[in-house]
Amino acid sequence: MFLKMRKSQISAEFVISASIILIVFLIMFSIIHKRNYELYSTRTMLYARQEADKLASNINTIFLAGNNAQKTIALPETLRDDKNYTINIYPSNHLIEIIWSSLGKNKQYTSTLITADVTGNLTSLKNTTLTISNSDGGIVIE
Repeated sequence: MFLKMRKSQISAEFVISASIILIVFLIMFSIIHKRNYELYSTRTMLYARQEADKLASNINTIFLAGNNAQKTIALPETLRDDKNYTINIYPSNHLIEIIWSSLGKNKQYTSTLITADVTGNLTSLKNTTLTISNSDGGIVIE
């Protein structure tokens, strides 16, 4: 009888121990999943910032280079992690804005331009080759 009671006590302790271990693993996986999502979201933001800053830098460089300076750049179809995006240029505000979607919410980042004299193709830029040129001190984007 002592042996029977001992086996049932061991089984109950095993089930309780296994349950506690399972709960601990579930909590750990939940935390790891949240951290992975935060890392992925931050990486997407950095890719978006890189594209906006690259375009702003090229426009500013052509502006500073003077009359007849020209450069051709290519914008990717998507960000490096396959997120869709669009870039808009707002010359009157001296800004380039990139917008992308993350979990159904639009995120944005702006980069600064040093000139307001920008004309040409200024909205919904992506997956295109742009020619940036300086024409008498004004930037023309084609």
